[in-house]
Amino acid sequence: MQTAIGYLRVSTQEQGRSGLGLAAQRFEIETFGKREGFTVKSWHQDIQTGAGTDALLLRPGLAAALKEAQTARCPLIVAKLDRLSRNVHFVSGLMEHRVHFIVAALGKDRDDFTLHIYASLAEQERKMISERTKAGLSRSTKKLGMRNLSKRTRAFRSFIIKRSNTAVRKAAIERAEGYRPHIEWALRQPGWYGRPISVHRAADKLNELKIPSPWGKRWWGCTVMRMGQRLGLYHPLAGRRRVPRQQPRGVYWGMDLPETLYNSRGDLTRVGSAAVDKFRRDYLEARRQDQRAKAARLRTVRKRRTH
Repeated sequence: MQTAIGYLRVSTQEQGRSGLGLAAQRFEIETFGKREGFTVKSWHQDIQTGAGTDALLLRPGLAAALKEAQTARCPLIVAKLDRLSRNVHFVSGLMEHRVHFIVAALGKDRDDFTLHIYASLAEQERKMISERTKAGLSRSTKKLGMRNLSKRTRAFRSFIIKRSNTAVRKAAIERAEGYRPHIEWALRQPGWYGRPISVHRAADKLNELKIPSPWGKRWWGCTVMRMGQRLGLYHPLAGRRRVPRQQPRGVYWGMDLPETLYNSRGDLTRVGSAAVDKFRRDYLEARRQDQRAKAARLRTVRKRRTH
């Protein structure tokens, strides 16, 4: 199989934090590589706009990908042409300098004429997006009076606050969905002495694999706890849980519940709630016994030291 270099790009920081767009592009490139006989040996990515002719200065990931592709004499694969650039001059410059790049959405063998047409469409789409954004901002700041929100009615302010809170919650859930495989894997790991893993230990597992958090830093127990709650993964030691309806049957932090403990709507039945509560009581009792045994050992050591 022929080797290749993969390149990913999203335009905004919010898209970069969610990780959904980057994951979708990577999946498209991997699917194309399996179908056409390519093996991607390295990946490069950027979080930057596709406008402008100075893309190599604004996007270090693209510069590194092109340099590695020229050194290894292998093609550069992108999911779509607009992920490479939305500027016709830049794309035509790459074709003029004989830079071998492949667009997965267009196929392996595409002539320069077709690439020029799609590059022109991408540039025109960028201009239309900019015009629509400016028109929307002009309408919201002038006609709706968003700059002077204090002069609007209390009902309107309440409406805006509710909409903004809803948007923030939706963005948080989308950001958590991008990390669902990592969170589920960490919570399925065994804890100490066969007990359910704690959130702090799960965070350590993610840090050991060098998986960055949504903010590009290390994981903490509270971060894993919040993302688990957004994904519907509930801790058995957090007291009584209110499982919402239509909740997918997932992980209970290291404890897999059988199908018989759910009803037809996906909620825990009375037997299921009793099983989770019994598991919680047994866990707390085992922890209390360990604490008593540890205290007894400490008393024994102190008596020996005094005598």
